[in-house]
Amino acid sequence: MNKPIPIFFACNDRYVPYLDVAIISLIAHASPENEYRITVLKTDISEQNQAIIKKHATKNVSIEFYDVQEMLKPVKRKLPEMFYFSLAAYYRLFIETAFPQYDKAIYLDCDVILLNDIAKLYETDVNGYLVGAVYEQNTDRSPEFTNYVEEIIGIPYYTYFNSGVMVMNLAEFRKQKVQEQFLHMLTEYHFDSLAPDQEYLNVICHGKVKYLPTGWNKHSFPEPPQGELNLCHYALSSKPWHYADTINGEYFWEYAKHSEFYSSLVDSLNSYSDLDRQRDRESFMELLGAIEGIKRSDRTFRKLWFKREVCHG
Repeated sequence: MNKPIPIFFACNDRYVPYLDVAIISLIAHASPENEYRITVLKTDISEQNQAIIKKHATKNVSIEFYDVQEMLKPVKRKLPEMFYFSLAAYYRLFIETAFPQYDKAIYLDCDVILLNDIAKLYETDVNGYLVGAVYEQNTDRSPEFTNYVEEIIGIPYYTYFNSGVMVMNLAEFRKQKVQEQFLHMLTEYHFDSLAPDQEYLNVICHGKVKYLPTGWNKHSFPEPPQGELNLCHYALSSKPWHYADTINGEYFWEYAKHSEFYSSLVDSLNSYSDLDRQRDRESFMELLGAIEGIKRSDRTFRKLWFKREVCHG
């Protein structure tokens, strides 16, 4: 058997049904030649739901749960109380120190479906890079988001990556002291942003990203994937358990029918009302409005970090 493949998810009780389907799809494509070690970084998952997830473990696929609060204990004394209790959103940035036994790992959001062996993604050569990732497919679909990345975050929009699917070079994370950089940025600046967990990673990893074809993180947009369709990511509001016409949603239901949560997922789809859809549209408009507000802020990555830290060293 080959070297173990560490795979991290992060989840709370509300997202357990989607995690369940994601893991079912991952195992369906796992090779018997490999050992897969799935670790779920949890906040508040019930014992009952943990047991349901663990039922999927096989001879060569282990599933463990790890309390996010355990990851944060070493940094508690360094941070004001307000930051410590909000750090669960940044779990990805603590894998490097919480799991010193791994020099490389896969991180996946819960709202994904695997259509190929995750080992093929793990084989990506990320030597000399911090992460292997796919560019964020939403940034060039509207001028508001393109402008947000360039004028507020301060990096070219085509370099902005989605952090929901990553090959993490943890050895390089430690060498570059990524967690230390993050804690410094958080405590000294606490930037205004839309998706802070993803944006801190983009700023820290800028120039050290190996870009992968969109087939390894295909969002629900009509454009065909680059290369083979290996992984569907139902990001933003494109959830197949809410919208029957979600692009690539059929793959979700193909694996969902094997989940103990199948009936509740079907109920979720059938009960999603016109009012719910209207709220989704309103949330999107609020997001655009928030961009305008952040533009006026003095606490953006571009205004604070890149000018003070990069330009003035």
